[in-house]
Amino acid sequence: MKDCPGCDEDWFVDGTLQSWYAKYNTWTKGGSCQGVQKDSSTTPGWTIPPNRFYFCLAKFLSSDQGRRFGQDIVQVGTPLTSDYKITGYREKIQVKKIDQVAKQGVEYLSDKNMLEAEYGLEGMFSYAQEMLDYELYVVFMEETLLSTGLSVLAVFFVVLFVTGSLPVTLLVVLAVLLVDLFLIALIHFWDLTFNTVVVVNIVIAIGLAVDYSAHIAHTYLIIRPPKDLSNAEKRVYKAKMALSTMGSSVFHGGFSTFLAIISLSSAQSYVFVVFFRLWFGIIVFGMSNGFLLLPVILSYIGPLNDDDIAGVEDANAAKVSSEKDIEMKTDSKLKDDANHMA
Repeated sequence: MKDCPGCDEDWFVDGTLQSWYAKYNTWTKGGSCQGVQKDSSTTPGWTIPPNRFYFCLAKFLSSDQGRRFGQDIVQVGTPLTSDYKITGYREKIQVKKIDQVAKQGVEYLSDKNMLEAEYGLEGMFSYAQEMLDYELYVVFMEETLLSTGLSVLAVFFVVLFVTGSLPVTLLVVLAVLLVDLFLIALIHFWDLTFNTVVVVNIVIAIGLAVDYSAHIAHTYLIIRPPKDLSNAEKRVYKAKMALSTMGSSVFHGGFSTFLAIISLSSAQSYVFVVFFRLWFGIIVFGMSNGFLLLPVILSYIGPLNDDDIAGVEDANAAKVSSEKDIEMKTDSKLKDDANHMA
């Protein structure tokens, strides 16, 4: 532990190891146990004779030097009898202060597991309350990406089922993903750090932000433009009508949500502070994408229904037919005039 070979850092504070076995070994080596000769050599590696181990251990735990270690050893059987043995024990050591939990905590757990695998006994493990916090950051990125990815996948299939249009669904998913991207920037500029509270709100943001874009996109699809417009004009018309038809409802939904969380703006609790800041970002970014970004994209590359395209073709056909009728009428009139003059 002192050298910690292969470790990223020297994690343990020198002189803080509280080992019952080290004290027991020194006590026995000094000749305090009957039947074990005193060994005054300084050669490392001296061990207690196996046939005197449990006998001397019982004597050690009842002595003044070893009595305090009784709570660190799980004993079964009666001391000084053949059925006496130990089934478990613990030793303590102080770990240096870890400032950067997300980085140092993960490295510490990795080094600890390596030491246990290479030098530990079977069934050995280390535990401290702080390790639960360190374990969080071991799987933090993986779990964050998994939760976010599953949420986006759920949004994709739900919006696809509602709209029945793959291009529109992809645009809505793009708007939702941009909300999360903007939130990450907001986290940086608003002095927040990534943790479980922030990640929970980021995942929730996917479900909240989809409302602001999905309603506008769905309304765009069901608007029927005039048949005498070109395809480009129809896209612009449908985008404008989607905003004018559904925009007020979406705005009222976003504004009412803002009114619900504005009371948290003066909160001192960290959870409420994070909640307010991220939900504020969700509302602002979600409505911006739904009112500004998505309609502009739809006005340029939004899909047109078959009826819309057929309307243009019918209008063109009617125009051509009308021109032919005028031409035929003109030719007929010219012939009648020629016959009359003849």
